[in-house]
Amino acid sequence: MKVVKSFCQPVWLSIWMVCGVPAYASDDNKTSESPWSADISIGYQRLGGNSDSQTINNALTGQYQVEQYSYQASISLLQVEKDGEEDKRKTELESQANMLLGDRSYALLNATYVADRYGPYYDDFMLATGLGYHWLQNAKVTLSTEIGPGFRYQQPNVDEIDDDDLIMPYSVSESVIRGQARGEWHMLDNVSLEGRSIIISGSSNTSVEGSLTLASTITEKLSIKITSKQTYMTDVPPGLKNRDSMFTVGIRYQWL
Repeated sequence: MKVVKSFCQPVWLSIWMVCGVPAYASDDNKTSESPWSADISIGYQRLGGNSDSQTINNALTGQYQVEQYSYQASISLLQVEKDGEEDKRKTELESQANMLLGDRSYALLNATYVADRYGPYYDDFMLATGLGYHWLQNAKVTLSTEIGPGFRYQQPNVDEIDDDDLIMPYSVSESVIRGQARGEWHMLDNVSLEGRSIIISGSSNTSVEGSLTLASTITEKLSIKITSKQTYMTDVPPGLKNRDSMFTVGIRYQWL
């Protein structure tokens, strides 16, 4: 795989910014805790299963929390060129708003959107609500679960579908049930293990996604992370695999 210079230059610029920003940090920032937090990730990504490719991806995550309300949002960008032509252009967005109902329970509203110019789905949108519960919440271990109803809309990218694409060539508009479990274990002062699993079930398909991330802190704001993600779908075209995998190695910088 060849990644063109037009794509690499912003990546190296981002790495330079990541390494350079801490040198200009001021002690005044430590006087009060901000309700905002944000981090940026840059890394190498390899896909397996029904797809076999390698690329570099960028991701930005932000969170705002005040009193009983919290809001999280993330965006992931991927663009690859092969032989001078654009081969992949994919944008993934997810946002969630939580409102505490008690010491451990909360109500939520979740929205996800995927725009994939060359993948099987040109548009993939889901909006879900529900309830969540914090089973464990301390400095060492956190564990929470969520469940609730939602709506899913998928529009196939009929112009780009090949025989080996993981896709049924029809649009989907349906009610779904969304469930999620998320946990984090601080194994050492500078090493943590993060896990997340999501189940989305509708009449057309049921998908199960699980990810495991090992993160090691280098400095107060910079860390290395290794992520393995597995996705399973119950309904796939004949001859294709139900499972896909993704492996990512990268750096994460907390700039807020």
